[in-house]
Amino acid sequence: MHVQHQAPAPLDGATGVATSMLAPGTEPERVRVDVAVLTAGSELPKHPAGRLQVFYVVAGTGQVAGDDDVRVDVGPGDLVTWEAGERHTTWATTDLTAVIVQRGQP
Repeated sequence: MHVQHQAPAPLDGATGVATSMLAPGTEPERVRVDVAVLTAGSELPKHPAGRLQVFYVVAGTGQVAGDDDVRVDVGPGDLVTWEAGERHTTWATTDLTAVIVQRGQP
């Protein structure tokens, strides 16, 4: 067994947002896993998904939007999927923790 402390690091250009990469998945066929921690009132700026992206809310509440800019409320247990290339954003209404999984297209 190996135990390691993995503290989230601030995300450049997104005040109040920190991420921690759990699995790099840098090759297209590999899966990348990150944990995102957003403080209440912070926002992940709109950006395109590099690959199919799954956003799973572990704790807290917020809103998400895709290309259509329609905000949808999310909370613990909600799973959001964005297709590769789809522009999207996330807002935290309370402190929010999410697991983000990205994988190449089949």
